[in-house]
Amino acid sequence: MESSIVDWTGVPHVVLIPWFGAGHTIPFLEIARRLAAEGIVITLVTTDRHVVEVRSLVGSMDLTSQGLPLRLLGLRDNMAHLSHYEWMEKEREDPEAQLNVVKLLQELIVDVGSPDSMKLRNVQPAAPPVCVLHDLFVPWAQLAAENLKIEKHMFYSSSASAMSCALQTRRLYQEGRIPITREMRNMVFTDIPGLPPIPALDLFSSFMDPVMYKWMSRHYFACQNADVVLINTYYDLEKPVLDALRNEVIAAPDAQIKFIYDIGPLLPESYVRRDRDDDILQQGSEETDPCILWLNTRPPSSVIYVSFGSMQTNSPPQLLEMALGLEASGSSFLWLVRPPDSPGMTAALGGPCSITEFLPSGFEDHVKERGMCYSGWAQQMRILKHPAIGGFFSHCGWNSTLEAVCAGVPILGWPFKAEQHLNCRLVFHVTTKPLVFCGHANLLLMCFCIKNCRIGLCIL
Repeated sequence: MESSIVDWTGVPHVVLIPWFGAGHTIPFLEIARRLAAEGIVITLVTTDRHVVEVRSLVGSMDLTSQGLPLRLLGLRDNMAHLSHYEWMEKEREDPEAQLNVVKLLQELIVDVGSPDSMKLRNVQPAAPPVCVLHDLFVPWAQLAAENLKIEKHMFYSSSASAMSCALQTRRLYQEGRIPITREMRNMVFTDIPGLPPIPALDLFSSFMDPVMYKWMSRHYFACQNADVVLINTYYDLEKPVLDALRNEVIAAPDAQIKFIYDIGPLLPESYVRRDRDDDILQQGSEETDPCILWLNTRPPSSVIYVSFGSMQTNSPPQLLEMALGLEASGSSFLWLVRPPDSPGMTAALGGPCSITEFLPSGFEDHVKERGMCYSGWAQQMRILKHPAIGGFFSHCGWNSTLEAVCAGVPILGWPFKAEQHLNCRLVFHVTTKPLVFCGHANLLLMCFCIKNCRIGLCIL
């Protein structure tokens, strides 16, 4: 992965620490690519288990062939046998494990900035890092940076609106307004900087669950301890929130954050700037992607693309309901479907798998003239830019939301968890493209929304 540069010791050096899941890792790799293209040495650090997935994504983004000063290292945590969730659970619950990952990260940061780095880590020598840039879900990186007296910068892979909520977590907790109990669910929050009044149910799902809140609050609190915060958004999309964050939040006398930067959308420049059909239909006989090949046979703006992200899987009843809704809608669709309770991104990277047993009997035969079900890893940005796409039935994860907005595709939102309800409501209020909001889906409502998504009917 390293370039042919021999001496990196006079070049600025940054350590980047992404987190699990494509929604976190892919934007981080785009940051790495952009910084490395400016000549900054990048050391990507992640857990031993995550290294395999990051290396796969690095390959799919073609970073290895660009000669960039970029290297990927594992933490040497000896926990590669654990799943991502088991790793997180151990780090969360085991104080010894917490101390160990901080110690391992400190050692790595020192090693990669040492003249002996080739011997210590088998990487080219580089200058000591000027900062550590870590994901929200790597709060332990802050302690390592503090111990080494280097700046700690946080990357937030979601919206500025969600960051505004995160930065209010401590205050809302002290005021007794979170966690949100059943009796409090009709509350409306009117004092989140830069946001319109927000119903309680549209805030973070972790605010509703005391157990999840206890874990997530650690990450939200860490936002306030960063020296710099980078957000995957852009000013025209979230102007009121970004203005409020800069004028009210970091301007406060006790604020530790020095700067908040909007650095998005972290998408390939060609994706943001080109017309929708560029690089889609011009591959001719060389095209091999099954989704694109199928879309090439469909009329313009005729297909609803259905996908709920790399980490989201649905229950068997939800899969059944969606299948029946898609069939009853009469609309053409491309459905990226995962088996229920599968490990999300890991299953997707493993290739297509059988999903027939989870769908209604005869479903695929009934819809074969107008619908395609696919269970492999899909090239979502190419799909959204395809002229045949007329709407996007989405979970409103932030990356999917940005990709749809930049492609000019209407969104039918079915948020599930995390900040997805907030993302869905944000896009409804700020985009010029129509959006259909389906907060609590059932068969009749889903069928109605799918049928009308392409004509811009808005439902709240």
